[in-house]
Amino acid sequence: MNNVTSEYLIALMNAAINAGAPPKVPDGMDLHELFELAQFHSVANIVLYMLEKTGADIPKDTAALFAQERDKAILADITFQMDYEELSAAFREHGLRFLPLKGILMKQHYPQSDYRTMSDIDILIDDENAQKVRSVMEELGYETVEYNLGVHDVYHKLPVTRIEIHRELFGADGREYAAIFTDPWAMCCTSGDALQFTDEAFFIFLLAHGMKHYELGGTGIRTFMDIHLFIQHLGKHLDLKRIYETFETVGQRKLCESFIALSEMWFGGNTRTEALTEMERYILLGGTYGTFSNQVETAIKEKGKAGYVWNKLFPDLITMQHHYPMLKKAPVLLPVFWIVRIATKPFINRRQNAEKIKALLKK
Repeated sequence: MNNVTSEYLIALMNAAINAGAPPKVPDGMDLHELFELAQFHSVANIVLYMLEKTGADIPKDTAALFAQERDKAILADITFQMDYEELSAAFREHGLRFLPLKGILMKQHYPQSDYRTMSDIDILIDDENAQKVRSVMEELGYETVEYNLGVHDVYHKLPVTRIEIHRELFGADGREYAAIFTDPWAMCCTSGDALQFTDEAFFIFLLAHGMKHYELGGTGIRTFMDIHLFIQHLGKHLDLKRIYETFETVGQRKLCESFIALSEMWFGGNTRTEALTEMERYILLGGTYGTFSNQVETAIKEKGKAGYVWNKLFPDLITMQHHYPMLKKAPVLLPVFWIVRIATKPFINRRQNAEKIKALLKK
């Protein structure tokens, strides 16, 4: 990763979300490399807007790639918002309690809603309503992609809409944060005819979700743009001391403080500090959703190489229950399902498995 390229990308994002003048393209910069890094972090559409403001001479092939990402982002933005409105109305009509999460609400804080790209719409429901929700989704033309295989169900509708219906906010991954949200519905307020997290609860969830992904392999620039914009627009409703204390109860205060510090270093004008250099590198190398190399690196630091391998072969009961729901009723069958997992895992997600093995051999 070229440091000049990554620094310029951050500078462009800073200008975009803070309504500043984007800096000129540094002499000799490879704009195709800039495109690849921006695409890796799901912000190529914003980069094009900023480059156009600078009057940059973008090579024809690279310009076409940028334009494709911008057009995809605009289409997805319009479609997601229309489908969310339809879905919300249907849930209310059927008396289903639901709570929108993350991106679909963060869009309102960006200068343009299409700046905030997203891969899916995340919605929390009551577990006992999962089957009823499935019926509503299918009535609306969604295909059921995954159902009752973990803590969320997945639905898809052409051309781009993917919905994740959560029955819990955190599964085996990020389970420490579940302790903060033992009753998420009690952390809500009403906004019009919709149920939403209070501002502080939303911010805590935004942080917790990003921190979870960070520990699992990385989370992208977009997470820190969200954090900065939320502080910028709703900071007066946030008690940072109480938020830090909340994360201290689950042993994650330091990471929480670093997340906020990095967002304000990149986008809030705070002085650059060397203490955040390693986190910055890890995030920039991880892209929007992190990499398996980062995931393996983090796990080995925590458990050692042997511990990492053992954990992958024999996950604990809570982890296994999220993948094999039958274990919730019959935990005594855990050894049986370890064998099932070992026998079937090599044939599922082969690319991911290969990447994890490759990363493990490097460490």
